[in-house]
Amino acid sequence: MKIWIDGSGWNGKVSRWMVAAEDGRTKGDCFDYERTNNEMEYGALLDALNSFAKKEDVIYSDSQLVVNQVNGKWRVKEQRLFALCQAAQAHMKEIGCSLVWIPREQNKAGHLLES
Repeated sequence: MKIWIDGSGWNGKVSRWMVAAEDGRTKGDCFDYERTNNEMEYGALLDALNSFAKKEDVIYSDSQLVVNQVNGKWRVKEQRLFALCQAAQAHMKEIGCSLVWIPREQNKAGHLLES
């Protein structure tokens, strides 16, 4: 199954994330406190892993930073992202799914987050 994730950092009102699955299920959340785009991307990824992902599923994100950190290509420089990245890596290994970068235009969760 394909799963799309996206997050949106603090805009002065809310921080949000969204998960959209190929089977039509969606899930999102918003918070009335300040979080960065990257923290919200990780929030979406962790929720996708906990709520949607099964073995061999592919999760798509337009965040090059999150995708490359989780896939071990880039190191995590921000301390607040380190535990999130480790949790995502461990959960992905346990499930047996993958995380792939896609352009913003192809991110179904991003389109839902914008509406």
